[in-house]
Amino acid sequence: MSKISILMLTHNAPEHVKLSIHSVREHTKDVGYELVVVDNASEAETVSLVTNLHAEGLIDTLKLLDYNSLFAEGNNIAAKLASTDSSYFLLLNSDIEVKSPDWLSHLLAAHKRGITSYGIAGNPWGSVGNDPGKIPLRVDGFCLLIDRDLYEKTPLDEKHQWWYAVTKQQARLLQEGWSVQGYASHEQWLHHFGGKSGTAFKSAQGMNVSQEEVCAWFNGKSARILA
Repeated sequence: MSKISILMLTHNAPEHVKLSIHSVREHTKDVGYELVVVDNASEAETVSLVTNLHAEGLIDTLKLLDYNSLFAEGNNIAAKLASTDSSYFLLLNSDIEVKSPDWLSHLLAAHKRGITSYGIAGNPWGSVGNDPGKIPLRVDGFCLLIDRDLYEKTPLDEKHQWWYAVTKQQARLLQEGWSVQGYASHEQWLHHFGGKSGTAFKSAQGMNVSQEEVCAWFNGKSARILA
């Protein structure tokens, strides 16, 4: 059975961190996995929580950072902490609630070499002055499964500290001929609360990316929606 390293970043919001980790542990069945957590300089309550969860065995590997590494660097750090026997990485936000025991096995069963995700990304540019028909379809990054070797070959670009890192990663994999696909409907498997770890993304590097630049990354290719 293939093993999955679940990579989770935490930054405050302890009630959501606790719910996320407990729901993963309670509902994940029939899949071999480990949980790797990188804490991005949370306040004392969250640090105490993840430290205790690690001591209880609910977190397999824990790294406490003294700065907020944000999304791209944080996941790259977590990937390097993963055990060597895992075949896949699952990037999983710390503000989710797993609802079904087959949430992960369902994602794995649908997976084709590349990326398979719950959630489809929205349009960050809005509707004014943009042509939605020209925007490539992208999957969301809150629950994203990727082959380990592809991640290690194409890690998140840390020049884009937040969501454009995973956008660019998808584009690069598509250009190399791999699959990028996602479920638009996912509530029966897990719920994503969203936006619970503060507003650091507003000052993150690499956020000023135009629609034209993203279209150039994808070069006519696009993610596929799963039914």
